[in-house]
Amino acid sequence: MDHPEPDPPDGTRMSVIELGDLSSPTADPPPPSSRPAARFRGWPLVVALLCALALGASAAPPPPLVRQLWTTGATEQDGFAIGADAVYVVRRTGMTAYDLATGAVRWRRASPLRYGDLTTMQVTDGMVLLGGPPEFVTAPGYPSAAMAFPTELIALDAATGADRWRSPGEVFRTTPDAVLLADRDAHGELHTMRMVGARDGVVRWTRPLTRALDLRPGPGQIVATAIGEIATYRYDDGTPIATRPIETGDDWQNSATLLDDDRLFVTRADPRGATITAYRLDDLSTLWSRRTLRGADVTGCGPVICLSSGAELSGLDAATGTTRWSRTGWAGVDVAGSGRLLAYSTSESPEHALMDAATGQVLGRPAPGWPTPTGGSDGTDTLIRASTTDPDRSVVSRIDSAAGRIIPIGTIASPATGPCSGGGRFLLCRRPDALVVTALG
Repeated sequence: MDHPEPDPPDGTRMSVIELGDLSSPTADPPPPSSRPAARFRGWPLVVALLCALALGASAAPPPPLVRQLWTTGATEQDGFAIGADAVYVVRRTGMTAYDLATGAVRWRRASPLRYGDLTTMQVTDGMVLLGGPPEFVTAPGYPSAAMAFPTELIALDAATGADRWRSPGEVFRTTPDAVLLADRDAHGELHTMRMVGARDGVVRWTRPLTRALDLRPGPGQIVATAIGEIATYRYDDGTPIATRPIETGDDWQNSATLLDDDRLFVTRADPRGATITAYRLDDLSTLWSRRTLRGADVTGCGPVICLSSGAELSGLDAATGTTRWSRTGWAGVDVAGSGRLLAYSTSESPEHALMDAATGQVLGRPAPGWPTPTGGSDGTDTLIRASTTDPDRSVVSRIDSAAGRIIPIGTIASPATGPCSGGGRFLLCRRPDALVVTALG
């Protein structure tokens, strides 16, 4: 039976120096010679050996893989977002950008939003995108519930903090060149989408929508899923391409879409289970349809489409819908690098395991923990779990997708609220009245 990985030790590692085989008998001394220098022929080897021993004894041990770098004050109400090499913090007193490796201040400025109005915040493609103030709308299918969406988007230059542009709307895709935005009505349904320049916010095109629930940008196209209809539009100018009726529910809860390469997958839930239907993206013709007896979640998994239904995880052929592999005891997956999946169990404190996406084979031993959100496209590479020996600390594990292993690399002070962010080289966690930046490796 597999046992949980022990917490990594806090001790330092010792350097090891190869001295060769010292167990051989001492050779006979050489015969006397008339050259005086010959009697000192062995001294260079002795001196080199003594120097190596001295250096080995005095060399500083390498730093631990997980080590705290710096902290900065922040309350639970303050907002922050992490980029590739900087973290951006919004406080009551203003907004500051810090270098991730050193904590040095890159720039400071007044916050462009009134404190408490920040609704969304992301760092992408050289921009810091701030959304707010919030508008609370009644979500379709949830007459007694409200959802918050930003009423304005503010784009700042990530390197300098300077204003770039402002626009109403919600972000659906960014590139260094352009940003796709859409507006919602009082019911949370999308009624307009538009493309603006990433540098200046100038509108390049605008397209009205009718009762759209979701937008999915794909290769050269945008897919809009509306109640009873799906439609595709050309990405460059918003020109309509194709439209077809589909069977959907009247609310967000019952419909979900996935765009994967040149196929669109629409999942519709009902009281008896769910129906997954695949369409060709170019003309929206039907490829296949499949029923499940439970709720279903569909994820793009590289060589297959992953179907999560209850405690069963399956890899489906995207072109035909046939099952290539199936595994029980897993609730779902995240992508964890090329050809690798990070599957999580159905338990309340989940275990994770790496899987081969093509075969569903479990690689290595499952490990407990929660993945850290990164916001990147390469998938998570860090798990964090509570320590089994110290209630005030958490264990950080590295997900080595190439080797198929999850390896504990050190511990951190347990975060006070919410999950930690980051991965790769840096981890950012909330502590009481502070944000803590930790180096990983």
